[in-house]
Amino acid sequence: MIPSTEPRPAASINSTPPELLQRIFNFLLHVRDPDEPTAARAHNIRSLRLTCRRFCELASPLLIPEISVSMTETSLERLKNVSRHQLIRSGVRSVHVKLPYYDQRMAADLTHFAYSHIAGMSHHLDHLADVIPRELHERSSYNVPDWVNYEVLELGKNMISAWNSIYTADPEDPQRDSDEHIKHRKILTDAHREYQLLFEAQQQMRENGAFLSTIASAMAKMPHADRLEITDGEDAIFKRDAYLIDRDYRISLRAVMLRPHTWSDASNLYPDPDFEPPTEFLHRLPVEIHRAGATLREMKLRCSAPCSYANLSMSPSERVSLIESLRNLQTLTLEAAKEAMTGWFFDHQEDAMDIVSDFLSALLQPSGLENLTISFFNLRSLNELLAGAHNKCLKRLHLVGARLKAGKLGQYLTRVQGPCDVVLEHVEILGGRWEDEADELRGLSRASTTVVQPFGDEFRRGRSTNVCSAEEERMLNNYLQRASSVNPLRNRNI
Repeated sequence: MIPSTEPRPAASINSTPPELLQRIFNFLLHVRDPDEPTAARAHNIRSLRLTCRRFCELASPLLIPEISVSMTETSLERLKNVSRHQLIRSGVRSVHVKLPYYDQRMAADLTHFAYSHIAGMSHHLDHLADVIPRELHERSSYNVPDWVNYEVLELGKNMISAWNSIYTADPEDPQRDSDEHIKHRKILTDAHREYQLLFEAQQQMRENGAFLSTIASAMAKMPHADRLEITDGEDAIFKRDAYLIDRDYRISLRAVMLRPHTWSDASNLYPDPDFEPPTEFLHRLPVEIHRAGATLREMKLRCSAPCSYANLSMSPSERVSLIESLRNLQTLTLEAAKEAMTGWFFDHQEDAMDIVSDFLSALLQPSGLENLTISFFNLRSLNELLAGAHNKCLKRLHLVGARLKAGKLGQYLTRVQGPCDVVLEHVEILGGRWEDEADELRGLSRASTTVVQPFGDEFRRGRSTNVCSAEEERMLNNYLQRASSVNPLRNRNI
């Protein structure tokens, strides 16, 4: 591949040669009158040391306001080290638990591992082939460096050919024993062995409770850590599918092959997945944290759709423990929707909706909840969940993709005892019309409501659509916030 021509990093104290720093310190000694007492000549050095120590004491707590932890031994060890450091741990405010996972079938079967990366590499090459002809200034938005050319495409095709000999186990492949094919196969088999080790370590800490206990113990040692975020690792950086994006392609290949899977990856890995992502941590982790002595005041759950909800099921005693662990919760964010009309799906499992609803109803029990965000497009039971929640201290409510029965939101908000900002984004009204819902929401004296692209069957076309134009939406918000007395949804010629 093309040798690296990356620019050299700017100079800093950390990269300055020790000989140069020593000369600076010696200068502090020799600028004084040599006849001065030794104590006076050493004064500047002592001041420098004390200043550095003081800066360290004050700056160390600012190093890690949020610490991330995943199901790897390296990640857990780092969490332990931070929790043991008296200064650094005092600055941690949030713990972000990432739950992408290594798959049992991928670890057990080299041919399936090969098949998965043949498909992944093919997709990557299609992407590169589409971007390479574009102007250089366009490539940056596609994460494709300017040095990537058609030679890189040929390299990828050769790798696919080499990996195919593993997947098909074809002894008649004429290139099977070529040096190039052997080299490319070794990249795959070496990565698979590492993948197996990562899977085994993950399973051990999942089964023996080490993952839960380590996180709970660490949070208990962090005096200001009261925020928990749980995700399945699905973000822009994590999802970058870039087998050949580094000049040394072995680096990027290894990174992609050893990347764990998000919960929704199961549907891409197999047509009928039979493994279960670690959904049990969603209800078990808050309980363990509470038992360790830590208090949660903010929790955010942002996970893609799992292929199975079985491990999210709770016994009655587990449900009670979860509610108890969240009694001091003030902010709750539940995000299952990444974009419009996406989220968790329940049709593939008969009791999925009941399991999820039971879990969410427990999360909504804290009476002191002040900030609530729910982003679900497929949660049909949300009306019942809100009916069973008594969040009288609520100050902000943000619903995304909710399908609400007419009047249900108003009933929920009447229990709120103080001012509350309400944001309704892509919310659909069932069994009623938005013009009537707007009148009811405007009549709630303690609520200030804002809507974004409201949905409904206002036009009687047999399906829900946006109920108003951008200008009507602006007028509707003025009406809801009592800046206007005219409901723009009434008396329209539709």
